[in-house]
Amino acid sequence: MVSKNVHDTSHPGIRATRKLVSQRFFWPGLNRDVGQWARKCIQCQRSKISRHTVSELQKFPEANRLSHVHIDIVGPLPTTEHGYRYLITMIDRFTRWPKAIPVKEITADIVGKVFYDIWIARFGVPDRLTSDQGRQFESNLFSELLKVLGVKKIVVALTDRRPTG
Repeated sequence: MVSKNVHDTSHPGIRATRKLVSQRFFWPGLNRDVGQWARKCIQCQRSKISRHTVSELQKFPEANRLSHVHIDIVGPLPTTEHGYRYLITMIDRFTRWPKAIPVKEITADIVGKVFYDIWIARFGVPDRLTSDQGRQFESNLFSELLKVLGVKKIVVALTDRRPTG
């Protein structure tokens, strides 16, 4: 009865309910009873937040200026008066020099052309390029472009945004 009253106030979960109950009450098996009660609570199970797994931060060798570029796509964004809906972002890992190029579509050929025309034509070919697993970056066309240029491709998990810069 005590567990139920404390727990039903806000469905705080097992640990918080144990803490609340043990601040005012004690009985042998309190931890077990509270745990069983909370695990059977439908409301708690529906709103239960599972632990998020986070991959380790990747370690990159120290880069020289313009030798390691991070590329990503932002969008879809609200369409501009000229029809642009996406941004292709490129950042130099060493200097943090950013480029953001508006595009109407994000096909592999457009992404490859923007990377070549905007980054490579101005700054030269980087040694490494980091991207997520977006279909444009995983396409044969983009992979072949990097292969022909001799750029090492580094791929990070789509859900882990930290390493992409």
